[in-house]
Amino acid sequence: MDIKFESMTEDMYSDYIEQSITQFAEESVRAGNLDKTQALKKAEDQFSKLLPDGLNTENHQLLSIFHNNRHIGMLWLHIKWTHLGKEAFIYDFLINEDFRGKGMGKKSMSALDTYAHKVGLKKISLHVFAHNQRAVHLYQKMGYEFTNHHMARYF
Repeated sequence: MDIKFESMTEDMYSDYIEQSITQFAEESVRAGNLDKTQALKKAEDQFSKLLPDGLNTENHQLLSIFHNNRHIGMLWLHIKWTHLGKEAFIYDFLINEDFRGKGMGKKSMSALDTYAHKVGLKKISLHVFAHNQRAVHLYQKMGYEFTNHHMARYF
């Protein structure tokens, strides 16, 4: 397979965290959840809480995605054990702008399926903002199902 995952380097992690906090805050604003200042603060707090030891945070895998030895994106997994067995939650999945619309998301998710079988995962879950229809479509195409919906009415 031409997709492979490698542990992030410290330099990649620093760039990733900065970019991801900003992106998550922007998505929260776009979803109508918070204003810009609140969203940025919440994103910073969440990342600090979820990754207190950065790359070395227990049960978290921060991976760089490579296609034919070119860095194309990032994947952040949290591994946990439940009544089903070993599960993963995708905290973040990002294909770099230059590689979007070229099938790299689908190839990366297929590679994740292979990885899941290899390490004995029983389930992979994720969150996706409803306005991100491109991602919703990809996940559905890859066999992910909705498990719940959050709805809001604004006045």
